[in-house]
Amino acid sequence: MDAGEDSEHVAQCRVAESDVRVETERLLDDARFHATERHRKLLKYLVDEFLAGRSATVKAYSIAVDVFGRPSSFDPNVDPIVRVEVSRLRAALARYYETVGQQAPLRIELPRGNYRPQFIALSEAPEPSQPGDAPPFGSETRDEAQQTPAQQSRIVRRGLFAACAGLTVAALAAVYGMATGHLGWPPARSVKPTIIVDVRGEPAAAPAVYRLEESLVHALSQFSTVRTFTQPRQADVDTAAITGDISTVHPLLPKSNAYRLSVTHGDAAGPGGVSWQVIDMRTNETLRSGVAEAGNGHSDAAGAHQDLVVKLARTVAGDQGIVTSLEAARQLTNPSLGYGCVLLADIALARADSESMLAAQSCLERSLTYQENDAEVLASLATVLVAGAMGNSSVVTERALKLADRATALAPQSSQSYAAQMMVRFAAGETEAAFLSGRRAASLSPLDDSVLARLGYLLFVSGQWQEGVKLARSAGQNNEYVQRAAVLTLALEDYRNGNYGEALRRARQLASPSDITVSILRIAAAGQLGLQEEATNAMEELRSHVERFEPVLRRQMWAQHFSPELVRRIEAGLRKAGIRLSSGS
Repeated sequence: MDAGEDSEHVAQCRVAESDVRVETERLLDDARFHATERHRKLLKYLVDEFLAGRSATVKAYSIAVDVFGRPSSFDPNVDPIVRVEVSRLRAALARYYETVGQQAPLRIELPRGNYRPQFIALSEAPEPSQPGDAPPFGSETRDEAQQTPAQQSRIVRRGLFAACAGLTVAALAAVYGMATGHLGWPPARSVKPTIIVDVRGEPAAAPAVYRLEESLVHALSQFSTVRTFTQPRQADVDTAAITGDISTVHPLLPKSNAYRLSVTHGDAAGPGGVSWQVIDMRTNETLRSGVAEAGNGHSDAAGAHQDLVVKLARTVAGDQGIVTSLEAARQLTNPSLGYGCVLLADIALARADSESMLAAQSCLERSLTYQENDAEVLASLATVLVAGAMGNSSVVTERALKLADRATALAPQSSQSYAAQMMVRFAAGETEAAFLSGRRAASLSPLDDSVLARLGYLLFVSGQWQEGVKLARSAGQNNEYVQRAAVLTLALEDYRNGNYGEALRRARQLASPSDITVSILRIAAAGQLGLQEEATNAMEELRSHVERFEPVLRRQMWAQHFSPELVRRIEAGLRKAGIRLSSGS
């Protein structure tokens, strides 16, 4: 049998069944093929069905039942395991052939949109002919004349394949070469952005200027999103005032993604405040400017000073601050590995979008093939894995825990590593260990609201109401940006206390069809208020993401380790909204 008869390949190229089986077995036996046993079983199943001519009948249901052992009641519309695991297998195959499998004679791919594998031969090519070897055009050798039509068909097919294989190899080399650096230069990798702090003021205010600069550097250093330095200067000399030059290059400055935070202390902003600018050091362009002032209610100058510093640091380097947002936008237009993948993951997690998380996961996995000890990438990948698994895979959780533990070992002073460890331990049901990791992360970066917000959310849903709400409120204080986890915590607290209108208002603020948890709360709050139209609209939006969502609602809450009391209260609102919750959902 010819494997190609069952699938459309690049340029209609076909390969022999024996070659497909040899490459499949070789791949499954290669320890460098980093795939779980589940993924290996899935690959063998898809190849076997393909070679048996049954690819057209392979569906998400058959994969779930035959490969993953799901019961006959499995519904692919509410359980995403097949889509998620196929995407991960697709990424594992691509990663293998891009790195250690380049010399393989055959490449196995899983195209998007179906479960039919594709087989692309990369090494077969026509033998170069020598001058005089080829017979005259139209002539026929004796052996060729005696071949059967089937044999002649195979020869013609090999000839066509040799031609299209050459084109395929060239195209793949161009695409993968540009993407991964296989054309002779390394892949594009990004690193944390650098901020140079430069505070200026009148000579008479030099002590206050130095104190403000020192405080800003200290505050900015608590954010895992940036590296921070001070502008080198000669003692008692204001170089910029003398020369007019503001483009002095810091000796440790990278060639790209460097910014200057230029702060003017004194009359420019009035008493108790400062004016500031964020400048792109590559172009000297002022990206954003403003005035920072301390809030009211401070009884002493020290408290006002600290409040001003914290506000400015969060505005510049917070997880939704100026520099972080600019770097994320650049990653979307000019993709790179390394820190750029971390930013993609942060965006996907903030949106609770499963497709974006899969894309970020693939980017992070590729980053590790080039630098396996990147603590930030390890931590980010661990967080994305457990967020995408939704409590459905102990194998994924186990791997995520290993990644997070390695990240903390490599970067013991990184809040990001401990925050990832917190999320993974909580997903594994190790709640007390998770809270320990979360508190460690918060102590390392007390100004990072995203850490406080996530820790507060996990504490709250597990039943530690007061501490969870306290952290959620702290994460939103003096911060112009919305922290999803903090808002969701406060919305759940309003719902628990019977303030359904306020809970619904906060849920609307976060509404997203792909965010199942927020949709659950919105439907329940609308149900409690008797707003059937609101509940129906929320259900329709959720159904656009999960066709039959009712059976998954309770499982979603238990997978996130909601306390029994919180589950009961939410289920009451869901029933009032008209949702029937069976005991097995």
